[in-house]
Amino acid sequence: MQHSFTFKCTIASFLLLLGPAFGSVAKTIKNRTDQPIVVAPSFYYVDEQHHLIVINKPIEEVLVAGTENSSELVLDKEYSLVGSGQLASTANTYMVEHANTTYTVYFTKLPIATITTKYAIVDSPSVYATFTLAEADGTITNSSLGIEVRGGNSQSYPKKSYELSFWADTLGATNRDVQLLGMRTDNKWNLQALFNEPMRANSKVANELWQDMSHLYYQDKEPAAKNGIAMRYVELFINNEYKGIYTLGERIDKKQLKLKKYTNTIKGELYKGAYWDGAVLFTSLPNYDNKSPYWGGFEYKHPEEYTDWKNLYDFVRFVETSSDAEFVKQYQSKFDLQNAVDYYIFMNVLRAGDNYGKNLYIAKYNAGEPYFYVPWDLDAVFGNNWMGLNDNTTNDILTNGFYKRLNQDCSPLGFRSVLARRWTELRATILTTDYIMAKFEANNTYLRTNGVYEREHAVWSGYSYNAKQLDYTASWLARRLAYLDGVFSQQCSLLSATTSKPASPTVQCYPNPATDYLTVEATAATYEVSIQDVSGRVALQATARTPVSRLDISRLPKGLYLVLVKGENFVATEKLVRN
Repeated sequence: MQHSFTFKCTIASFLLLLGPAFGSVAKTIKNRTDQPIVVAPSFYYVDEQHHLIVINKPIEEVLVAGTENSSELVLDKEYSLVGSGQLASTANTYMVEHANTTYTVYFTKLPIATITTKYAIVDSPSVYATFTLAEADGTITNSSLGIEVRGGNSQSYPKKSYELSFWADTLGATNRDVQLLGMRTDNKWNLQALFNEPMRANSKVANELWQDMSHLYYQDKEPAAKNGIAMRYVELFINNEYKGIYTLGERIDKKQLKLKKYTNTIKGELYKGAYWDGAVLFTSLPNYDNKSPYWGGFEYKHPEEYTDWKNLYDFVRFVETSSDAEFVKQYQSKFDLQNAVDYYIFMNVLRAGDNYGKNLYIAKYNAGEPYFYVPWDLDAVFGNNWMGLNDNTTNDILTNGFYKRLNQDCSPLGFRSVLARRWTELRATILTTDYIMAKFEANNTYLRTNGVYEREHAVWSGYSYNAKQLDYTASWLARRLAYLDGVFSQQCSLLSATTSKPASPTVQCYPNPATDYLTVEATAATYEVSIQDVSGRVALQATARTPVSRLDISRLPKGLYLVLVKGENFVATEKLVRN
């Protein structure tokens, strides 16, 4: 159907001033009393696949004089508001129509990141793309970059996390440093998908809490050093398809920690707990190979110029093999005591079950100085497990071989004494239910009032926002803190005996990732095996009547699963990736 349109000179002149991109739109404006609502291209984003439009400009700035009662919205084309309502509030959603297609319009105050590439984004290598970050105040950052999928188990999630490498060219031959959203200036950034976080806030609140309670012992020498990362919310479009809410975050590296550079000898050191094994848990001492970037669960990070595992090996050996007297006498010169206390408190308040060996860093500022911990990948915390499901457990203590030895130190200036004093101090300030929940509530309000949860559901059908999750988290946190009050006030001789976990796992599942078969080993003659998908649905169930069983998983869809093994005296869970 064709129509003839006329328009006032003032409207036509206004649109033509916006540039040639609006020339075709200007020709289609209807004759009317009210001026149309016009949004510049840098503030709107259209997802034709989901029929979704996001405008990150405050609605009061969009509604300029003469447009208050308009029913026409001009973006890439002209849309008509459906129904009798008018644009009034950023918190509301609106329906518009063009060519008999209905779109949902959202207004948001969040920054919008757009990535465009003609290549498939894979785990490795990075592929060329263009990047734009548009803030609601009009600030725009443009760059070339390389993008790849990041993460371990999270790569099996439908919503992917990404690593961004900013380039000064199209081939990645030269890096480009950029400052984003008030964070550090750098050429590498992470986009976290938050897929397994019910309120899309766990890791952000956890990292903020760590920054509140922990400071590096050498901060006076390196004022810019930071023992953790900053994260900021952004909404992401890739190739004009809306991907939902993400956090744009800094990285843990020598730059963040201001570690000393390599100059013919190793000075600063950095290692990442990359997988569960004896060295990261301080339960065994495997041999190392300096030709390999991995050892005992650790990944070698700094210095990049030279790989030598000896220093870390010697520290793990000291923890595992030194006599009690030798350990108590020397450990404070080898590991920063205040950091050890703070991280022990932190991971237990969060009940960070993925972060007491794997998913943390161990670093050294300079040669001859002590190691310290740096947290990382804090999604399965505050009463949620790594699948994003609620885990109501509050009455246990997370530990490893290092902390088991530290808990034996009852000296006046030792670990247990410092732990008790620090716990009392933190409980009177930031480790309270009110303080921590205020962070959750602020993030929740920010996302909810900007329509983020509704958009998450629109593009990720498996996600559904539950308003009761805030109450669950508050209840869980209150019970967790109360339990820790009791534990950390125990006499020194009682704590390790009553709260220690087994040093080695009861269950082993392999290979992992697996394709056709999964072997389960358990220290029991009979046990139940249940394999659940990320929604909690049981995909496979079996009863094993021998310590070693082999399960056919070839018919399971590819993805991430939880293996639950129950015996007479134990319950164990393991992650499983089905390739």
